[in-house]
Amino acid sequence: MELARKLLIKRRNVEYVLQYGNVTPFMWYKGKYRCFYCTEPMKDPEALRNHTATHTSVNLENVVHYRTKNNRNKDAAVKIDVTGISCKLCSQAVTNLEELINHLIIAHDAEYDVTVPNCLLAFRLDKEQPTCPTCDMKFVFFEYLLRHANKYHLSHDYICDVCGTSFQGENHLKMHNRYYHRQGGYTCDHCGISHATLSKKILHEKNVHQVNLSTCPHCPELFKSPYFKKLHMANVHGVEEMKIKCPFCPKVFPQESIMSRHMRRVHLREKNVACEVCGDKFFGPYDVKLHMVKHNGEKKFVCTECGKKFSKKSNLNAHMVLHTGERKFSCEECNKTFAHHTNYKVHMRNRHDLGKQLISEPYKEGIPMLDESDMIQIIDQEEMDATEIIESYKLC
Repeated sequence: MELARKLLIKRRNVEYVLQYGNVTPFMWYKGKYRCFYCTEPMKDPEALRNHTATHTSVNLENVVHYRTKNNRNKDAAVKIDVTGISCKLCSQAVTNLEELINHLIIAHDAEYDVTVPNCLLAFRLDKEQPTCPTCDMKFVFFEYLLRHANKYHLSHDYICDVCGTSFQGENHLKMHNRYYHRQGGYTCDHCGISHATLSKKILHEKNVHQVNLSTCPHCPELFKSPYFKKLHMANVHGVEEMKIKCPFCPKVFPQESIMSRHMRRVHLREKNVACEVCGDKFFGPYDVKLHMVKHNGEKKFVCTECGKKFSKKSNLNAHMVLHTGERKFSCEECNKTFAHHTNYKVHMRNRHDLGKQLISEPYKEGIPMLDESDMIQIIDQEEMDATEIIESYKLC
């Protein structure tokens, strides 16, 4: 009953702000802004504001109820653009959402209940540089601003008893427990191996038992990752919509989000996430996680031959060639062999002056070379250990 009462208050609070405040409500789905009222997709925030202004006769109560009725959206804050925010009822100047809410309560007797948090989440939308109005931090892409705002500017009242992670709503906490803390873990349906999380079980079944692999619609090829399926369709079958070109270089990607990640890392060099220990800045949370190994000294990868421990699986794999004696990189010029590709490249550059050719040479005809920054996007999609992914699919 308490949750139902809070939801009713949340809906009423949202209605007040949308009715009396000059703000633009919106949704975000698949890399585009969507009209809160009719769901029309747009990429330009100015077009979103102009379009939303045409909805002058909507039934706010019905729309807000519909947008917050399913389990996922009950806990979520309604996103609003506060560019040019003002009160519709008078000429009183306001500069942010908090000022607008206080003004509506004091000057216009609005029955806004400030005891219910997470009703609205404010943004200043700009096509080139969307900004967080709370702390004035600027971002190149809206998806990174959205993650920032959800993490730092919402009241997270729901705490996981097992790991201490906080969530903005009960439904998010329940989903977290379902995926990460089910008693007894998650058992593979094919070999009985137990996994700590559901995502690890699903990935195990895909990688080991070839279950639920993606199929190419044009040929019998199977893929463990949607990324490689799209890459295959773009390069082998020439599907044009899968070819998204970087505006700064000739590189082509099968997903806009991966192209955006490439731009942010390679061309814009945007580093917004700081290490809490030393203050060094990184591209994203995963990079910070890798960096933290330097501070906590954790070495969980152990060599089965000699017992030596490593902080990264890639370092363990590189070490293992000392025991296996494998030297799979061979120089075609002088037949000298190498255990590691890095040593092979140095040899070719120093002895045969072929370094530049090797670096730019594609791994397979028709498929572009992937660097580590591109592979990290696959990690986000597959929820696997990044180093394992990079090692598994390393193309050079």
